[in-house]
Amino acid sequence: MHYTGSCKTVIFPLNEDFDVYSMKKETKIRIVACAAGFSLPRYSDIPQVGLYLDQTVQYVNDQFRTFCGVELTPSMVSNYVKKGILSHPVRKKYSRDQISNLMYIVVTKTVLSMENIDTLFKMQREFHTVNGACGSTEAAYDYFCTELERCLAFVFGCSTSLPDPDPADPDEKLLLRSTILSAANKIYLDCCFDALRQESALWADILPDLA
Repeated sequence: MHYTGSCKTVIFPLNEDFDVYSMKKETKIRIVACAAGFSLPRYSDIPQVGLYLDQTVQYVNDQFRTFCGVELTPSMVSNYVKKGILSHPVRKKYSRDQISNLMYIVVTKTVLSMENIDTLFKMQREFHTVNGACGSTEAAYDYFCTELERCLAFVFGCSTSLPDPDPADPDEKLLLRSTILSAANKIYLDCCFDALRQESALWADILPDLA
């Protein structure tokens, strides 16, 4: 392999273990590790006392800290409230319902428009309400958590199988699975490209010293 810089050419021995343009085994392991053991807090685990805006943003972002591009900002949350996608905080504090909604939003916004996010979440809540689930928000959110954990583990290679949805499942479940699987793939790609950029930056620092 040849690396051509602005002034010098550095020649490396060609072998299957050294290729600056392919993803290294260590990098692949780091990417898989992003999703290893990933688990979201269930509805009952979310703080019962309300959280202020900055606390809410930090709480949600902490759950996804190992992934690239899955994050909220205070301005985003304020915008969701302004657009009516998220209800207004009470005394400037966000409740369990609102925090669980933000968990859903921070993932699905990677692949859906705000309008479609709002439509899909309303479908989920209505579905769980009609089917007699105790606490429609809680049931919808906990189901979302399970689906996301399964899809991320499969896409990142932490598990070798993903249960197929039942074709007889209602549209609400099938649409949610499609959305979450799309988001999981998008998150995976973002992590891969971020890792490749880090590799490239590392070689940019190392190669001049080898010249």
